[in-house]
Amino acid sequence: MAQRMFGLETEYAVTVFCPRGSVERGELLERLLGAARRHLTCLPDARSTGVYLQNGARLYVDTGGHPELATPECTHPSELVRYLRAGERILLDLGRRVQTEGLRDSQICWFISNVDYSGSGATWGCHESYLHRTSSDALAEQLIPHLVTRVIYCGAGGFNNLTPALEFTLSPRAFHMERVVSGDSTSERGIFHTKDEPLARRGYHRLHLLCGESLCSEIATWLKIGATALVVALTEAGFRPGRAVQLADPLKALRTVAGDLRCRALLELSDGRRLSALQIQRHYLAQVEERLDHEVMPPWAPEVCHHWRRILDLLEAAPASVAGLLDWAIKWNLYAHHARRRGFSWEILAQWNDIVADFKAAFPGLDLARLNAETLISPDSPVLEQAAALTPRLRQRGLGWGQLACFEQLRAELLELDTRFGELGERGVFAELDRQGLLDHHAPGADNILHAMFNPPACGRARLRGEAVRKLVESQRIGRCHWDAVWDLATKQVLDLSDPFAEQEQWQPLKENRDSDAEAAFTHLFEQVLGVRRFGRRRP
Repeated sequence: MAQRMFGLETEYAVTVFCPRGSVERGELLERLLGAARRHLTCLPDARSTGVYLQNGARLYVDTGGHPELATPECTHPSELVRYLRAGERILLDLGRRVQTEGLRDSQICWFISNVDYSGSGATWGCHESYLHRTSSDALAEQLIPHLVTRVIYCGAGGFNNLTPALEFTLSPRAFHMERVVSGDSTSERGIFHTKDEPLARRGYHRLHLLCGESLCSEIATWLKIGATALVVALTEAGFRPGRAVQLADPLKALRTVAGDLRCRALLELSDGRRLSALQIQRHYLAQVEERLDHEVMPPWAPEVCHHWRRILDLLEAAPASVAGLLDWAIKWNLYAHHARRRGFSWEILAQWNDIVADFKAAFPGLDLARLNAETLISPDSPVLEQAAALTPRLRQRGLGWGQLACFEQLRAELLELDTRFGELGERGVFAELDRQGLLDHHAPGADNILHAMFNPPACGRARLRGEAVRKLVESQRIGRCHWDAVWDLATKQVLDLSDPFAEQEQWQPLKENRDSDAEAAFTHLFEQVLGVRRFGRRRP
């Protein structure tokens, strides 16, 4: 049996509510990183202002100015969910530290968010990394149909933030994918990302996917990682699991899947056939199950296949059948209920979406929430002509202009609800539903989270990295860290972590002729070592 290795990088939204005045975003991020340096057992990142933690994870601020937490390298889907949840607890603790130390009476809030509803049109990422030893071209061909159709169980749900309407979707991030294949992570994003920064040697490559979303459901994250890792494993072994289900237009198919609550819409294949996302996922599952005894398969493959099949079976009756299990279906059930309480069925909302879209197209800067039926049709209305033209359509549908402000108010409420859905801690909507026993989303084996906050995974270089971080901090020696190396600046040694599955420490003297990408970053840091501040530690 073979081990697989993978990890997640999650961008979080963070804000502070301060009754005594506002706190600039940059100041908040500096306070949070400062608290990490003082209270966590960590070493400075060799390439940024971030830190590597004693559990093998990395905390930093990304290029977009968002706090990002990367899990350590994991070898089991349950392990990955465990470290993802451990990271969230670490962030909550940091927020509380900052509140106690300098922002008293304030409240720092963390959010799992995938899109921004403020009008910026921004999206935040949850990037996946999979270790492999095959070509990028082979992976792209075999993975793209899987990545498009796995949305039915690992879509975050929410609203398309690129439209003024109220368009619920299984995957808000799907509408930010502009190409099938791309090497860019901030513009012209692709379903398949060609970036190959291996952060390792010995022939290893790193598949870096950015089409996925941050999720609250543990089983959704668990299956997202597990199923995708198995498709990567088959491709690496020379099989072609996606050959028979190549999509004619993957981008169009992605948007179709994202808009289909019943998971039954037919997608056109390159050979002219039409299959649903469910059928394509069943095809991939069958490809894996046929080869469970192959040497490339990890020991946890049968367990993933069991839950993969179970969830696909449930999705046959979607969305009600998964309304306590998967993010998008939990949201759909919650939001539809809220809309009904406000007097709107989802069918009526769809009709208002058409009207609002026409209005917004004609008057991009118009605030419809400030208009009522009287002002819309008054002689001095700025939109009188447009309103008059649309009035017959409203009457045919049994609608009236008096409902427009109510629609806009409901839209604002649902967007706020979607933002609060993924708030970390007790205030989050998802957390409250879970606490009330209304959800059934927990992943098998994703327990012992407290231990994962302070200890690295048991296998691979993540263990060596975490142990080295702890040793250097406890001995008060100045060091630096990166994914593939740890530097002891006091003894002028480097711990080689270029083998992802390394189990033994290999400390080596620093050489002038460095051919490791990570070691190349050392020179500048060493020149500044006398000005480096020692970092503190936090013990469990």
